[in-house]
Amino acid sequence: MNCLHRNILKSLLVSILLLPGINGCKDDYTSIIPYVYINFSINPTNFIEFNIPGGSYYFPTQGFGGILIYRDMVDSSNPFLTFDTACTYEVTSSVRVTTDGSGIATCPKCGSQFILIGGSGSAIKGPAAQPLRQYKTYYSGSRIVVRN
Repeated sequence: MNCLHRNILKSLLVSILLLPGINGCKDDYTSIIPYVYINFSINPTNFIEFNIPGGSYYFPTQGFGGILIYRDMVDSSNPFLTFDTACTYEVTSSVRVTTDGSGIATCPKCGSQFILIGGSGSAIKGPAAQPLRQYKTYYSGSRIVVRN
């Protein structure tokens, strides 16, 4: 009987420890930047900026503050990343981050900096604390498809 209680206690303890981890896998992050429907595709050969890692192109009519498609410096099967250029500290469509090819995007108003390399868009210098809004990007070899 004592062995049965011990097995039940172990099972219960393992379940309690795993529960937060299972819940943590959900993609429930909500960006501070307002949601704007995105669904378009482009041919990357039409943009010289995409020929080299670290290159980017700005599309002002897409997203909340325009979107930036960035060619990641990290080798992967999907080398293109897409971010909304609205600063997550200023939260206005008229204040847009810019990049100089270094893999860092900078807000011209508050000075916040965000890392684009590797795809996180995380703030690395404040006052912004939230990452840039990122959109799903698919690369087929002949098209870059961006959607949310």
